[in-house]
Amino acid sequence: MGRALLLVTLAFSTLFGTMTLNMSRHSLDSVEDFSAQYNETAARNAATSGVYMALSRIYRDNTWRTGFSNMTVGGSSLQLECQDQSVDPTLSSMELRLLATATHDDITKTISVVLGIPPDLGDLAVFCTDTIINVTIKDEAGVADPSLGIQQAPDMLPFDKPALEAMAVSQGHVINGNFAPTDGYPNNDFYYDAATSTPNVIHVKGDFTINGSVTAYGIYIVEGNATLNGGSRLEGVIYMPNPNSLVIHGGGDPKESSITGGVFSNGSINGTGNHISVRYKSDYMEAFSVYQTKKNMFIVNWRESPVTSF
Repeated sequence: MGRALLLVTLAFSTLFGTMTLNMSRHSLDSVEDFSAQYNETAARNAATSGVYMALSRIYRDNTWRTGFSNMTVGGSSLQLECQDQSVDPTLSSMELRLLATATHDDITKTISVVLGIPPDLGDLAVFCTDTIINVTIKDEAGVADPSLGIQQAPDMLPFDKPALEAMAVSQGHVINGNFAPTDGYPNNDFYYDAATSTPNVIHVKGDFTINGSVTAYGIYIVEGNATLNGGSRLEGVIYMPNPNSLVIHGGGDPKESSITGGVFSNGSINGTGNHISVRYKSDYMEAFSVYQTKKNMFIVNWRESPVTSF
């Protein structure tokens, strides 16, 4: 009887000892899991805070590219780098990447945010989604300045085309087909009403051609293609919203500007036949850029990397 009781006592002692050991192990695992989750959350929050701080700085100053280094946020170390096309060639000239890396204890989280940087059309002479070929872009003084042009943009900039079309309707400048203006069309001036700085707006629903020795004026919404023949001139802006649109030059003196103002095209600009010279004019482009609907940076994508531990 005494031996049996002893065996039972030993059995229960072993059982409870094993259970206690397992519970201790589970408790330890739980503490480690909780600690890892806490560190991951802390690192994620710090990286996210870094991105939001950078966005705030860029909102106040869109030229800010300094980033952050050796910053502490909630007990986590934080680094943030601003990357543009010069750092990462896979980015377009209209993109900026914010790369925030935060470490808490032994856990590191990285958040990558790509921002779209829409340029202000008022500061450009040429913008197109395809290539610029045999074109000279000049500043207002007539000096060549390629920085006033953007080619192969990933998308057209947001633009209030209906408002521009409505202005053409109100001015009686809607052409239902192809159009070749006479010299001086529509009133020998870029402005429809100079007193209010209201530009002429002409909506061409077909192809647009300026023939030799003809000078046209105003903002032209062209649904088809545009051709500038030898000796032709435009004092204004050509806006071509449709994909694969084409501006071509059929001849003329390349030493003189074919366009004084600018071109905004959802296609290419090709000087085949001779040359296209586009000379920036701030008054014209600023009047046109009024219809640009988004000039602030916007988020293209937001990605969080897997957890890195060490």
